[in-house]
Amino acid sequence: MKKLLLKNAKLVLENKLVNGSILVFENRIEKIFTDEDNLSEFTFDEVIDLDGKYLGPAFIDVHTHGADGSDAMDGSEEALRKISSYLVQEGTANFLATTLTSSKEILKDVLKVVANLQDKDIEGANIFGVHMEGPYFSVEYKGAQNDKYMKPAGIKELEEYLSVKDGLIKLFSISPHNQENLKAIRFLANRGVIVSVGHSAASYEDVMKAVDYGLSHATHTYNGMKGFTHREPGVVGAIFNSDNIMAEIIFDKVHVHPEAVRTLIKIKGVDKVICITDSMSATGLAEGQYKLGELDVNVKDGQARLVSNNALAGSVLRMDIAFRNLIELGYSITDAFKMTSTNAAKEFKLNTGILKEGKDADLVVLDKDYKVCMTMVKGKIKFTNL
Repeated sequence: MKKLLLKNAKLVLENKLVNGSILVFENRIEKIFTDEDNLSEFTFDEVIDLDGKYLGPAFIDVHTHGADGSDAMDGSEEALRKISSYLVQEGTANFLATTLTSSKEILKDVLKVVANLQDKDIEGANIFGVHMEGPYFSVEYKGAQNDKYMKPAGIKELEEYLSVKDGLIKLFSISPHNQENLKAIRFLANRGVIVSVGHSAASYEDVMKAVDYGLSHATHTYNGMKGFTHREPGVVGAIFNSDNIMAEIIFDKVHVHPEAVRTLIKIKGVDKVICITDSMSATGLAEGQYKLGELDVNVKDGQARLVSNNALAGSVLRMDIAFRNLIELGYSITDAFKMTSTNAAKEFKLNTGILKEGKDADLVVLDKDYKVCMTMVKGKIKFTNL
């Protein structure tokens, strides 16, 4: 393995910016140099001069359905590889292939396909597991999910999903509005799966009870859930009040008003919010008609909507755009990286998401306008336009 030096960068550390360089060796960050260090004492096989650009931890997207014409629900390795290749161009090094509400047979087939590529060195971003979004949801908040497959959870069925491959399912979105689903939450949490409230008509009390059962995450906060009012705080109120819940947000300026994003971050704190894309297959492609699972979707003016009822159907958001939207809203570059990388890495116990010696070399280079210039996945450059 060669020793690669990324030099002359603005390093985005956890709470500060420093001018320095990073030595990458054998897929890890071997050493971090500051400008005070004398690099002439070391030898390198390759040196890339970043010319003062930002170097930070590559993005992590724990909720993406697809991109570039492909969907995780296509159930093919080719589709997953296309998604991987596209996501790495937006600065993402790790993602969860996200399913939709569907039949048990289809979902198991999709899980098997993802299992073959999990944590394998593929074209672009690394697939570190699966986010199962459904099928145990509230029909009233189905959003762009197919309600014909929605039902109460069953432990036997969950065991079938988990048995496809140990450690494959990392995140499971579920609505805690009935006893069966609460039991499922406890079962999943005990098996090490992070459980998320999503597409839910549950009451405030239901969600707080689910937290006691092990729920610790919220799926695209504000969207597809009972909102907050002063007499019925709803799912959103529980997300606000529970320190145990990590809150996803789709920051595309379509799904959620920017000032409501600010409200969420103000209440939760920058360590408890994760930017996700919830992107669908049309991401990166021209406007027109597409599919989200079995449902027809129109993409126009940066919005994906169901043909049937005009409901928002995922997004065409990219992680680098979510990052820029955070900066535009007034957050520091260090906080923006927390909400696009570090927080997710900590939550899912990944050896990445922060610039530190010994961490995986999952890195992104951004120019002064926060455009992606290079993405490195486990020490390998998977995208560059330097």
